[in-house]
Amino acid sequence: MKTFLTTLFSGADGKTWAIGRVFALPTLLSGLGLPLGALIAGQPMPWAELGIYFASVCGGVSALIGLTNHTEPKVDP
Repeated sequence: MKTFLTTLFSGADGKTWAIGRVFALPTLLSGLGLPLGALIAGQPMPWAELGIYFASVCGGVSALIGLTNHTEPKVDP
């Protein structure tokens, strides 16, 4: 499990934390928590809003990772 999390949240060198990936996790978890809370409370599921949310979060995280890729340490050959 630790290796999986390290691979998921680290840069290309496998040691340095990629801050954009770390800060994306609470955003994604809160986006999952709100619809689950609506289901538990018996409210209707806002499918259109949920789709817009995930599309915008995925686009924003992809842009963040792409734009900060040049600042991360590179792997030595």
